[in-house]
Amino acid sequence: MANIHYHSIKVNKIQNSSGLFYGVNIQYKWNHKSRISDGFGKVVGNSNKILNNTTIAKIPKKNDE
Repeated sequence: MANIHYHSIKVNKIQNSSGLFYGVNIQYKWNHKSRISDGFGKVVGNSNKILNNTTIAKIPKKNDE
């Protein structure tokens, strides 16, 4: 087992099933599943305006993945 020693550590953000553990610890059966669906796409050009938009993201069934 490796021993890593830090004088200090700074954490800006913990998200999406990340973890920060200190000391002796065991993450027993720790798992995470997530899905991020963004359906807007991108807008290219100058002086574009997006008004009253609706976004639909199709979420596939498990056997489609």
